[in-house]
Amino acid sequence: MLQGKKFLVLWTLILMTLMLLSLSTITIASRSEEGKVRVIIGLRNYNVKAFQERCNSCVIHLEIPELNVVVIEIPKSIVNYLSKLPFVKYVEEDNVVGIFEVQWNVEIINTTLVWSTYNSTYGDAAYGYNATIRVAVLDTGIDYQHTDLSGAVDYCIASLRNTKTFYKGTNLKNCNDQNGHGTHVAGIIAARLNGQGVAGVAPKAILYAVKVLDASGSGYISDVAKGIVEAVKGPDNIAGTDDDADIISMSLGGSHSNTLYNAVLYAYSYNVTLVAAAGNEGASQPSCPACYPEVIAVGAIDSNYSVPDWSNRNPDVVAPGVDILSTWTKNRYVYASGTSMACPHVSATIALIQALRLASGLRKLTPSEIRELIVSTAIDLGTEGYDEIHGYGLVDTYAATTTALTMHK
Repeated sequence: MLQGKKFLVLWTLILMTLMLLSLSTITIASRSEEGKVRVIIGLRNYNVKAFQERCNSCVIHLEIPELNVVVIEIPKSIVNYLSKLPFVKYVEEDNVVGIFEVQWNVEIINTTLVWSTYNSTYGDAAYGYNATIRVAVLDTGIDYQHTDLSGAVDYCIASLRNTKTFYKGTNLKNCNDQNGHGTHVAGIIAARLNGQGVAGVAPKAILYAVKVLDASGSGYISDVAKGIVEAVKGPDNIAGTDDDADIISMSLGGSHSNTLYNAVLYAYSYNVTLVAAAGNEGASQPSCPACYPEVIAVGAIDSNYSVPDWSNRNPDVVAPGVDILSTWTKNRYVYASGTSMACPHVSATIALIQALRLASGLRKLTPSEIRELIVSTAIDLGTEGYDEIHGYGLVDTYAATTTALTMHK
């Protein structure tokens, strides 16, 4: 008799369990220690009320009735169970999406090959870092608080309104960008490889922000000349020492000036490599300072290797300069076009060259050696050899850095 009662009780429990399971009702515990995941639920028939009755603790974050889906957050432990319910067509994680960090402009000049080839041997130098290598960005300033430029800027020079506004020091607020242009250029050079936003060509390079253009994007020749001189002298105010700018990147241009040219010659005499945008007027020659022989003049190409009509002719080399996504003020990202965007690709390439040379125990190359290296390793485009549209061709970051490491002198 006792055995019969035990059997009856056991059978009753089994039936009750089956009945409860058939209801397909989910109660989600709110235990903070259980990991949760945001999921998209694809419903076979779009009936949110019925879904909530079956999942009575589910909080719906989003509904897309046109697609028969709801978005909820649930413990990972019940994802598999939820996917097997008869009214659920599928369950998938609501993963985060974003822009691709490494953009086409970085890939097309073979930058990632430098990173992957040399990071195991030379560490951060493969990304443009060396304690004595600095790239001075002469522009509208830099939004140093941008997420993708965090830690990239360590010194500020401001020279505006015929140097009536002048500052040198580490208070980076004095070089904050109120235009966006300088921040865009800085991002192409050194946007951090941090899993978000975009990545620069030399994502661990250190920058000097040299603010010589105002919020409108314009400035005086005297301010540009002063900015060059002060970048060469660096924080210790002495030219020819380790804290000098090694590369001066100038995404700006205008007419010839004796003062500007003398500033270029001053920098060149201290082995500072100068790079400048060729200009966007569709002219037969680069604007100045790109017009000077001591400066590497950079024209623009698009993702199809075509030179736009507006890119000034007879550059030394070309680099990506059409629809370039990079950093902007207020933690934004913007597409921009111009030889201004092409110039920093070459400046960053030179930072990689010099950082890798030092990491390998070699000396820094001189500006004339850098220029020869950049033009001789460029990817020839158009007519064989030099031509007025492409110059010597597209800058090839991998070929330039690899060749630089074989120049044992």
